[in-house]
Amino acid sequence: MIDKRNLKSAAALAAAAAAAAVFGALIMDSRPAAAQQFDCRDAEIASERTICRNAKLGNLDERMSNLYSELMQASGSERQREGLRNYQRHFLAARDSCGRDTDCIKGAYLDQISVLEARLEQAYRRSER
Repeated sequence: MIDKRNLKSAAALAAAAAAAAVFGALIMDSRPAAAQQFDCRDAEIASERTICRNAKLGNLDERMSNLYSELMQASGSERQREGLRNYQRHFLAARDSCGRDTDCIKGAYLDQISVLEARLEQAYRRSER
């Protein structure tokens, strides 16, 4: 039997860690942006080049990527994973439409991070049942 208290605690800790990571990403700008989901040496799209040059955006990209990977693992069915992949494609298209606009890219990441966090919390709740 699943220990519901432990799952709830884990979900709460994950949410707190996510919030701390996003806050940390927003205030840190001295760290190089090295963990993008694309190779900065091959970045051809304006948004990717902008992310490569901006540590804050790089941190947001890393956080979003980690949440996406965690949610893919927590998804119970191939149908859910395919839906998540499609949603991620829409996010990438929206992010890329920002071009070099750092505020637009930042907003796209913050929106995506909040959606992924909410979906991950829902996945944890479903696993408690």
